Amino acid sequence: MTRLLSIPLLLICVSGTFAQVEPGTLTPSAKKQKRLVLFPVLVKSPEYLWGAGVAGTYFFRLWQDSTTRTSNIKNVTFYTLRNQLVFASDGTIYFPHEKFILHILASFSHFPDRFWGIGNETPSSNMESYSISQYNFYPRLLRRVFSDFYLGVTYEFQNVYDFTYNQDGTSLFDTQNVIGRYGGKISGAGFLLTWDSRNNAFSSSKGLYVQYYSGFYRDTFGSDFNFTIRNLDIRKYFSLTRRTVLAFQLNLVNTTSGTPVRDLASIGSSSYMRGYYDGRYADHTMVALQTELRIPIYGRWGMTTFAGIGRVGSSLENALQFVNLKPSIGLGVRYALRPREKLNLRVDAGFGKDSQGTYINIGEAF
Repeated sequence: MTRLLSIPLLLICVSGTFAQVEPGTLTPSAKKQKRLVLFPVLVKSPEYLWGAGVAGTYFFRLWQDSTTRTSNIKNVTFYTLRNQLVFASDGTIYFPHEKFILHILASFSHFPDRFWGIGNETPSSNMESYSISQYNFYPRLLRRVFSDFYLGVTYEFQNVYDFTYNQDGTSLFDTQNVIGRYGGKISGAGFLLTWDSRNNAFSSSKGLYVQYYSGFYRDTFGSDFNFTIRNLDIRKYFSLTRRTVLAFQLNLVNTTSGTPVRDLASIGSSSYMRGYYDGRYADHTMVALQTELRIPIYGRWGMTTFAGIGRVGSSLENALQFVNLKPSIGLGVRYALRPREKLNLRVDAGFGKDSQGTYINIGEAF
């Protein structure tokens, strides 16, 4: 559940052409369901500034089952102007009739980052730089119980083997006695409860998605830290016209005492609270609510408007206070890379309190 889990989605095709590779051993019907899309990439976000690399997305159906969504594996490697190096892979495999869904994420990164302290009112003047090197492995297996309801099990391993900051005694990491400032490993198992009636995995136009996650990181699993993460993610989609969609999301994250700094609940990402640097506000609990209107323009082109509010706090009661809420508003442009799969390239400009971010990505924010 680290902040770097969103990395594999930060892609943009700059060549304008796709290389489609079909294995020769497939049957004619299966060939139509398998595509390998290769392209150079640019990345853009408040965390990266600009970066460039190479990416590939493999779409496939292992079984000829019209009721099962298309599986995909995304891989990306890029380097940024802030000297950040990332290798990441993110895949989702849908089994026949979606009885099982397997999601796997793995990444390696060297990542210069920023820290403003812990809390909802940290001033911009607090900002200090630090860097980490880490690798992460995070598989999830979901089992359909009935209809659109799934039960799942998870495991996460992360090793932050290098954590570098100014250790002269004046750093916020030291003065706030921040847990995890020397790096370390987290290792934990968890479970998922999921209701997913969305009509498309990439760009939903109707349906409901509710997921509750609880992860337990303990020394019995080999973790250097003992803590728990809970996450409630609720999304609802309304089809206003054939192609106009109104979407809502409520995201609540709660972490217990003992949580290392890289795993605290935080505001700011390419998915929610767009416009803020990822981790600009961090604490043990985060609540964020957003809505987005997706409007077709012409052919493959579309646009969105979005708005949200959020807050972090030391506890759920503190985070739910209606004071000093952080706003997020913005506009976006969409281009359908694969109209049949509803896979869109998106460019979003988000604005927060004394903050702005531009995002280039593949797939909708939520």
